Amino acid sequence: MSSGGSDAAAAAGLIATGAGLGAAMAFLGFIGGRSVSDAPRRPSAAANRRVRDASPDDETVDFSEARRRGRGTVSLSSDALEGSAQDVVGVGFSMEQARIMADANQAEAMKRSPAEVFAELQRGNVRFWTGQATRPEKSAFERRALISKQFPSTAILSCSDSRVPIEIVFDQGLGDMFVIRVAGNCLDTSTTASLQYAVHHLKIKALIVMGHEGCGAVKAAQLPLDAINQEPESLSSLLKGMRRGLEAVDIAGVRDMKARDREAVTTNVKVQVETLTRDKGIMAKVRSGELMMLGAFYELSSGIVDFFHEVSGQDESSPSMRRVPSAGVMTRCPLEKLSKNEK
Repeated sequence: MSSGGSDAAAAAGLIATGAGLGAAMAFLGFIGGRSVSDAPRRPSAAANRRVRDASPDDETVDFSEARRRGRGTVSLSSDALEGSAQDVVGVGFSMEQARIMADANQAEAMKRSPAEVFAELQRGNVRFWTGQATRPEKSAFERRALISKQFPSTAILSCSDSRVPIEIVFDQGLGDMFVIRVAGNCLDTSTTASLQYAVHHLKIKALIVMGHEGCGAVKAAQLPLDAINQEPESLSSLLKGMRRGLEAVDIAGVRDMKARDREAVTTNVKVQVETLTRDKGIMAKVRSGELMMLGAFYELSSGIVDFFHEVSGQDESSPSMRRVPSAGVMTRCPLEKLSKNEK
């Protein structure tokens, strides 16, 4: 066997025994397309001290460019980093630099309006169902930046169904969404408290309750009470609560099975949204324009998310706008146009 063949076989052996791809590449004399002798050295202790001691004024950070390229590199001024270029390797991975990046990212997120956050969710879902998802993954530096804080822009109450992975459906990454998943996307003490935390402490811009096609919990809630009573106590209690919300609509009168399924799921979503409109703290954020709240329906068969039943803040041009929970999609109606019954 040739020398080259022996090297390849040895490398394969390293991988097979668990040494990993990195060890195999090192054995062959390459790291990132360069020989071992050319590989950058770890930063010296002196260089690390200079990075830690650098004041914020010394830094020339372009986080947006680093994020676009998918890297977490941070450049510092020449005053902060003296010595050879090899000493710079690893800069930006200190906790100090991670905190600086987290602060910058949070400030950027806080500037976004609810409408901008909602538009990004729509774009992300389109990328998903058209097969153009980017599956955004954070760099090692960005993951470290998330250690110190989180600042998601969206909170979603969704079903626990394994076919509805929220971050994937909206093509979002780590730290982008605050997700609460429970069977039937129903409100109870824990799910309501989680949403309140997201609104008041994380300052999210969009709050969404999302149901999905073929929800087993919604179907089970429509079973006869005798069948529901045979379920474990906690599950039976959840299904009965959902059932009470569904009884307000004549779902059985819908003949088309797919339409009936959608009507049941969207009715359940509307019940949860309208329950949230009775939360004074959440509605204060909505009225001030800091938060928008709405329902959504995820279609398993297509991957498309439909949004409906919006609750949004007052429009400056129409200060008398109010929400009409029972009217459906995008209902922001001037008071003078509402009938007495709607008021």
